[in-house]
Amino acid sequence: MVGAKSIAVALVAIALLATSASAATPPVFRVGAAARSIDPTVAVYAGGFSLSPPITRVRDPLEVRAFYVSNGRHAIAIAVVDSQAYFSAYQEGPDYGITAVRADAAREISAAGGPRMTQGDVIVQGTHSHAAPTLEGIWGPVPPAYLREVHDQAVAALAAAAATARPARLQVATLDDRNLAGVNINQDDYQGWVNDPQISVLRAVNPRTGATLANIPVHGAHICGECDTILSADYFGSVRASLDRLLGGVSVVGPATLGRLESPVETTGATNMEWLSGVITNDVLEALGTAHWVSDATVASAESLVQIPATNAALLALNRAWSLPDAQKQQEAQATGIYPIDRSTSPPYVQGNVLGTYLTALRVGGVAFLSMPGEPFPEVRYTIKQSTDAPIVVALSKGQDDFGYFYPSFDYVFPELYNSDHAIFNIAPHAGDQIVPGQVANLGAVGFATRPVLAAPLANDYAQKLRPGLQTLASPPTGDADASGRFTTALQAIYMPASVVDAPLAGPVHWDFGDGTSADTGYLVVGQDYGQTGQGPQGHPLFSHAFPVGTHRVVASGHDTAGNPASWTVDVVVHPRLAASARCTISRRGRATLVGRVRGGQGTVLAWRWLFSDGASAGGPRVVHSFRRARRVRATLTVLDAAGGQSSAQVRCAQARRRRHRTGGRHRARFTG
Repeated sequence: MVGAKSIAVALVAIALLATSASAATPPVFRVGAAARSIDPTVAVYAGGFSLSPPITRVRDPLEVRAFYVSNGRHAIAIAVVDSQAYFSAYQEGPDYGITAVRADAAREISAAGGPRMTQGDVIVQGTHSHAAPTLEGIWGPVPPAYLREVHDQAVAALAAAAATARPARLQVATLDDRNLAGVNINQDDYQGWVNDPQISVLRAVNPRTGATLANIPVHGAHICGECDTILSADYFGSVRASLDRLLGGVSVVGPATLGRLESPVETTGATNMEWLSGVITNDVLEALGTAHWVSDATVASAESLVQIPATNAALLALNRAWSLPDAQKQQEAQATGIYPIDRSTSPPYVQGNVLGTYLTALRVGGVAFLSMPGEPFPEVRYTIKQSTDAPIVVALSKGQDDFGYFYPSFDYVFPELYNSDHAIFNIAPHAGDQIVPGQVANLGAVGFATRPVLAAPLANDYAQKLRPGLQTLASPPTGDADASGRFTTALQAIYMPASVVDAPLAGPVHWDFGDGTSADTGYLVVGQDYGQTGQGPQGHPLFSHAFPVGTHRVVASGHDTAGNPASWTVDVVVHPRLAASARCTISRRGRATLVGRVRGGQGTVLAWRWLFSDGASAGGPRVVHSFRRARRVRATLTVLDAAGGQSSAQVRCAQARRRRHRTGGRHRARFTG
């Protein structure tokens, strides 16, 4: 029996294919997405950890991906660049940098037709992958030839996203996953501090094409590019490849809030990066399982210039030092451990010690996308959200520029207490105090109601710093049972000793799987704290467990050698096995109508894909296919549900043979089948 949710999704998909629309039907937008390669042809330098050697080897594709939305009157676009960061402008000239990309792309898109765009309609952000090329210095030089290549491909990706836009309705969803970032361990997270777990997804639903924009609130710092002399998009590349395959079309995956949000398995390598990517991909699909249609056709944008008096003399000096000869810059890097900074020193970007940059707000229905020129702490988005009636506020970190970390000024004393670099790479304690009201004003300009800004500390557990921390994840955390009635997922425990005490766990981690079974396993030791001298596995931390259908509260626990307890709980949800079926009926004219159905699974079908033996394909729960010259056609239906489960079914469609017989000297055709 088909579940009620599946029937509802099927009806929505059928309505989407209809040519007429009722007053309740969501508006139709034009949506497109595109990707362009930025694999370097010259040696570049990986940014994020320490000074990098020149690197040419690429582990996985480096790309620019772009997402475009128009309502026929106004258009906006977002591009995500696989880079450690990206400045608004450079000392090499006005043709380099994000501002030039936005202006040139807007000009090219406008010339091709459709709503006229300006730079204020476009946000460009870097992924902040720590194995991607630095486009700002700090970790090594920035080759001008590569800057030009990134500019050209970013413009090309944005223009292609607009050129390939097709009519589609939009779904929007959010999901909170506090497990993605460290909570009671410190990988630069601050133990016990409230994080920002909001994952947001905007998806175009079209019978033939697809486009997805997902923003994830955690650092991509699992692969150390300069350590391994390799370039990688980190989890951004892995997740978008999975979403491309599962959802179809082009998926654009970029960072949301980043400041103070570090993965529990940060810096621990490619295996853990892929493991975390499974969690994130599943989260995106789970979010889409609760998506709703964008019912407001508004598409709008607003932009303003913020000017921040910088107080970080070291960063200002490094910025000015970019004009020195290359040999002298290299000497300075060797002496300080930081290469000079290649950001423009011309107005409006720098005037004396005042740094200027653009703040951009884009609106699609009730969703606000806000450029964040660096890595905002969670307090930034939370304060903005409390200051507006916008239903969904998305913080696009590393968007339009990079001022490093920023936060409300009351947070400025904490980086030293938590042994982080958040003060080193912060231009001024008051940067967040200026960026927040600037973006609230932009929200008012795009039509959202706003209130006076009132920033306040979050409900942080400051005492957690003195307790041992344990955190766990299941990758993926939800799924459909297989033929055996079970779902297998990979689990891992991550441990950090208490500050000052620095005591290891006394023995293995004990697991209660919530299904009547238990186990003792190894764990991963991590940390960035006083007295913490390294990280690595204790025993074998990564293992698999097969769960039966149901919801299971999985508890991991242990004690350190000083007797202090530590524990963490995650939920693993297993749905019944997903089973697809299909039937085919044929009209007298040889047109086949195919209808797909599902049983079991999570209950919400995200994709219906039909592949015919004559090479044709189609999407939706109900499709019509013409035979052309073939008398028999096989069709394969593959469905995807919001737990990531997939199931396929085959059906044969046979055109009936014509039988001729005489009736009063005339031939008549009879169809059977």
